Amino acid sequence: MKWLVANRKVSIIVLFVLLSGLLLQLSRSQFVLEMVDNENLVAKKDEIISASLENPTETSYDVDYCIVYDETTLSFKNNAEQALQYMHKKTKSYDVYLGKVDYNRCPRIILTTPYLKHLGSIEEIENYVYHGGRLFLMNVLEMDTHFQVLYRKLGIVDFHDYVETNGVKMLSNVLIGTKGKTFLENTATNVSIGVTLNNHEDTLMQTSSGVPLLWKSSYGEGTFVVFNGTILTSKTSRGVFSGAISLMEPDYIYPIFNSKTFYIDDFPAPIAKGTNDVIYKEYKRDLPTFYQNIWWPDMLQLANEFNITYTGMLIESYNNLAEAPFENTDDAESSYLISFGRELIQSGGELGFHGYNHQSFTMDKEISKSFGYNAWKSTEDMKLAIQELRRYTKTGFPAYKVTSYVPPSNVLSQEGRKLLKEVWPELTVIASLYSEDITTRSYVQEFEIAEDGVIEMPRISSGYFKTETNEWAIANAITGLGVFSHFIHPDDVISEDRSKGSWSDMYEEFEELMKEIHKTYPWFRSMTATDAALDVAKVLQSTVNFKQTENKVHGTIENFYTDQYFVFRTEKQIGRLQNCTVQKIDTNTYLVTAEEAEFEIALRGNK
Repeated sequence: MKWLVANRKVSIIVLFVLLSGLLLQLSRSQFVLEMVDNENLVAKKDEIISASLENPTETSYDVDYCIVYDETTLSFKNNAEQALQYMHKKTKSYDVYLGKVDYNRCPRIILTTPYLKHLGSIEEIENYVYHGGRLFLMNVLEMDTHFQVLYRKLGIVDFHDYVETNGVKMLSNVLIGTKGKTFLENTATNVSIGVTLNNHEDTLMQTSSGVPLLWKSSYGEGTFVVFNGTILTSKTSRGVFSGAISLMEPDYIYPIFNSKTFYIDDFPAPIAKGTNDVIYKEYKRDLPTFYQNIWWPDMLQLANEFNITYTGMLIESYNNLAEAPFENTDDAESSYLISFGRELIQSGGELGFHGYNHQSFTMDKEISKSFGYNAWKSTEDMKLAIQELRRYTKTGFPAYKVTSYVPPSNVLSQEGRKLLKEVWPELTVIASLYSEDITTRSYVQEFEIAEDGVIEMPRISSGYFKTETNEWAIANAITGLGVFSHFIHPDDVISEDRSKGSWSDMYEEFEELMKEIHKTYPWFRSMTATDAALDVAKVLQSTVNFKQTENKVHGTIENFYTDQYFVFRTEKQIGRLQNCTVQKIDTNTYLVTAEEAEFEIALRGNK
C-alpha cells in the first residue's frame, strides 16, 4: 500500500514537470506569440482621433487672460500662451506697439515686458487692481518712474540694484509637492531686483541667497503677483507660471493629463557579445547574460515596486546603413525580441519602434555627422527601413500592431516625419523632446494632435540619476501638465560617460529617484505611451467651462469620453460632490476626477 502511494506521488511529480515543460515551450511557441495582439487599442485610437479631427474645439470670444508683450519678450509670451492653452484658458495678446490693453475686457493681465508703463498710466494700473483686477508681472521689472511710484503697492518696502542670483528655493507649493526644496543651485541664473518685502509670508519662492523671487500682494479687491526673475522664458519653467496663476485667486481649477510614462530606448535591441570590465568584475557575466539575468529583472522589480509601466522602443540592428537594401542584418537577434518583448508586454508594457537601426531620419549631413551617423540617401530608403522593421517585428509578434515611435537621438526631419504616417498607418504617437534645443537639431514637441492624426507626445526627463535640470523639469511638468515622462537607455550602464560606476550603484540611485517620484506623486496613473497619448488626445479635443461662486464649482466638459482630471487649489473645505471624486495631493491642493460631463464641487468656508 505504501509502495502504491509512493508511486502515485512520483507519478504526480513527473506529470507536473512534464506539464511545466510543456507550458514553457508553449509560451515560447509561435501559437502564443500570434495571440499577442492589441486590436482594441488600435480601434480605440481610430475612434478618438477621428472624433478629435471632426469636432475641433470651439473658440469663445470671452477672454480669461490678456497678455501684454513686445518684440523682445516673445519667448515669455509664447510660454504664457501655451501654458494657458493647456489649462484651457482663453487668451488675447496685445503688442504694446500696436495698441493699449483693454482693461474692460481683461479680468486678468500678464505683463511679459519689464515696463509697467506698457500697461498704461499709474492711475489706470492702480484702479484696475484695486477694483478686482489680477495682474501677473512675469519678468523682472525696470526700476523706472512707474515702478518707483507703485513699488509699495507691489508689496515692496525697499529696493536696491539688480543682482545675479542662483537657485530657486520653494517656500510654498507653487510647484506641487516641492515646498522646502531647492532647485537649480548650480545651473540657473536669474537677474533680480534686490528687494525687501512688506510681508514675508507672501513670498512663494526665493533664490538660494534669500532674494524674493515670487510673491503676491493684495491691493483693494485685486492682487499683484510678481516674478522677480528671468527664467520664465524656458519651457521647463512653465509649471512655475501655471502654479503662480493658480495661486493668483481663490478656488482655481484647471485640467491636467495625469499620466506617468516610462520609455526604454533601444529595447529590445541587439546586445553586444563579450564582456564589459566593470560588469564582469561585479557579476562575472558576459553582457547578454547580464542584461537577461540582472538588469532586466531589476528593472521589472523596480516597475512593480513603484508603479511603472514600460514602453520599450525596439531596434533591429546597430549597423550604420542609410541606403537600401536592408536584407543582411548580421546582428539582428530575434530571440531577444521575443523574450524581452514578451516579458515587456506581459508586464503590461508596450512595444514601440525606435528604428531599423540608430540612424536618425534626416538627409542633413551636418546634423547626422554631429551624432556620428550617416545621412539618409532618400526618403524612399527611410520607407524601406521602416518596412523592414515592421517585417522583423512580425516574425516575433505576428498579430501585434506597433503604434508608438521615438526618433533615434530625438532627431527627425520634416521629410522623415511626413513619410512615417504614409508607410506606417497604425502610427499613433511620436515621443521626442519637450525642452528647447539651442542647437536646433532635435525634434521638439508640444502635446498636440497633428494634422495627420498622430499625437505628439514629448518626453520630459531622462537618465538613471538625479540632476538639477531633470528635477526642475519634472516638478514643472507635473504642476503645469500633470505629466511624468522619463526615458533611459540600457547601454547607459556600460557607457564610460553615463554609467558613473557599477550597475549596483546606478540602480541604487535610480531606485531612489523613482521612489521619490512615487512617494511625492502616488496619484499618477502609470500608462504605456499609446494609452497615455490617447488620453492626452481626449483632453486636447475637449472643452471645459466652469461656473464658480463662493460656495461651489460647477464644471461642464464638451466632447467628454471618460474620466478627466483636474488640479484644484482652494483654502476652503470640500463639501458635497456630484459626478466627481476629490483627492488631496498637497496643502490646499486636490486632484479632481470628473466622472461625467457635468460635475460639481461644493465648498464650505475657509479652513
